[in-house]
Amino acid sequence: MKVIFLNDNISKLKMVFDINKVLDTIGCNLNDICFTKNDVLKRKREFDDVEVIFSTWYMPQFTQNEIVDIFPNLKAVFYAAGTVKYFAEPFLENGIKIFQSGQANGIAVAEFTVAQILLANKGYFQAQRIYKSPLYRYNYNKAHSIIKIKPGNYEATVGIIGVGAIGSYVVELLRPYNLRVLISDPAISKEEANEWGTVVVSLEEIFENSDVISNHLPDIPSTKNLLNYKLFNSMKKGATFINTGRGSTVVEKDLVKALKRDATKCALLDVTGHEPIWPWSPLLYMRNIFLSPHMAGSTGKEEKRLGEYALETYRQYIKGFDCHGEVTKDILYKMT
Repeated sequence: MKVIFLNDNISKLKMVFDINKVLDTIGCNLNDICFTKNDVLKRKREFDDVEVIFSTWYMPQFTQNEIVDIFPNLKAVFYAAGTVKYFAEPFLENGIKIFQSGQANGIAVAEFTVAQILLANKGYFQAQRIYKSPLYRYNYNKAHSIIKIKPGNYEATVGIIGVGAIGSYVVELLRPYNLRVLISDPAISKEEANEWGTVVVSLEEIFENSDVISNHLPDIPSTKNLLNYKLFNSMKKGATFINTGRGSTVVEKDLVKALKRDATKCALLDVTGHEPIWPWSPLLYMRNIFLSPHMAGSTGKEEKRLGEYALETYRQYIKGFDCHGEVTKDILYKMT
């Protein structure tokens, strides 16, 4: 079975994959195994017998015709990262299987989210910003006034919107803490929620009752601009909204309007509608909105976990076992 690595950023490819380990697994020793799209377009006929592609972020896009022309015998793509929405459809239309490492990437996102939840319940983000402002003694006391509004992490209420791979892992990671967890997801039954020690409620109830709300909704037509002013305005005094899901689910002007009305509320946004954020966006200038540059997913050494996950999936695939992380057309539509 001929295997290649295909990516438009070879250095990123080598950060994610232990190339030699993959070569040992597939039982070959090749020097020329990593290619960009330009490489394959220039050397088309060299890839007729390729059956498996490994890739990660910066996987190039191909049309259906290009795939048939360049990779006529391709059987599967193992993608060591999260969403495959931007490139997957032409491969699936040609009957090629796609396996992604979204579950492994979701570990990093969930850990990041839980860290933010715990700090938000302590009032860390607002207190830290206030304390670093001028007028030291006054702001020390003002920072403490924010902390007093926050519930801490004993019997606080956390709301999870969207309980897919990431949202469900957030729920699991929150189990050791004495927190009340509410979830909103039409796919989850009350019985399933009870097994997790959570309670299924409506979206409105999540916003009205939670001390921290964490959004994990996918980017699909039904979720676009779903989170609006009515919901943000209904947040409790001192509540925090966290978004590590997708920016398209939030009406950002509504979030700004609601948080302007109550400075005790805050938002932690790792994703926004446009990335990078527009320089004139009011999100940049709101003192109770905290931005991070889409960093919740795997970074640094965490990226190696994605390559290991893809390699393990490949091992299962060649043995003929059912593989985790397979993306079907239906799953593709629902992906974040």
